[in-house]
Amino acid sequence: MDADERFVASIKLRQVQYFLAVAESLHFTRAASSLSVTQPTLSHQIAELESQIGTKLFDRVGKTVRLTEAGEAFAGHARAALRELQAGRVALEELRGLVRGSLRIGVIQSFSRTLLPPILGRFIAAHPGIRPLVEEMAAPAIERALAAGRLDIGIAFAPGALAQTEIEPVLQEAMLLVVGRRHRLARRGTLRLAELDGERLALLSREFTTRQLIDRYLDSVGARPELVCETNSIEVILGTVSEGALAAILPERAIGRRGPGLATVRLVEPTPVRVSALMWARHSHRTAAALSFAAQVRAHFLAGLG
Repeated sequence: MDADERFVASIKLRQVQYFLAVAESLHFTRAASSLSVTQPTLSHQIAELESQIGTKLFDRVGKTVRLTEAGEAFAGHARAALRELQAGRVALEELRGLVRGSLRIGVIQSFSRTLLPPILGRFIAAHPGIRPLVEEMAAPAIERALAAGRLDIGIAFAPGALAQTEIEPVLQEAMLLVVGRRHRLARRGTLRLAELDGERLALLSREFTTRQLIDRYLDSVGARPELVCETNSIEVILGTVSEGALAAILPERAIGRRGPGLATVRLVEPTPVRVSALMWARHSHRTAAALSFAAQVRAHFLAGLG
């Protein structure tokens, strides 16, 4: 053990707590009362700490107490050390039982609309001390927030765009053509993707991964539909389609329980699909809360509840 290690080992946690109590109140009697110890006990522990450090931490003139220059310097490090110990204690509690804390989740719009609520409900019931902070975001924003440490976990679509994003697929779903009941395609059971050439469509905005995926599928069969409306709202798309002559392409689960004014048609040759995935920041710490939430997501889809 070198000199630094011997120095640290000689200082007791109780001494640091006593020192900080006096440093905060600048009064030995009040500090002793707050610590539920006698003043002689407190004074003895401070004197022992000063002896171990090798310098005075307080100037005492009558009833007046003030920190020395060395005391001011030591106080900042002592507070930081106690904060780190407290953080370590909370982390251990989290590992033992997910006692308290928060879970920052970024989720794409279509997933949050129909798939997230039951999963989130079960997670909250299982871990009432954990507060989920859920933000609806586009997939690229989720990846950037994960990389910056602003999210613990994300739910978006594969593949990811950033090298530092780790992808874990959890759900594959078909994308369907959605039309109004009076649309000329409403009675079609299936439709070849190439038949959408020239069709009037309402689609999600281009910043959405789903839209980019749709564009790639259409390009692959040489279909050039007429884009009449773009929006970042699935509700707007469904409402617009139900009222007029437009069609839309949306993932099956994003459509949810379609109203009486809507019909769906399966697209084939090829069938466009999208893959929902858990997203993690590669090489970053995964909290116990995030791991437990991920387990809830996996269990939900393995059980066929989605």
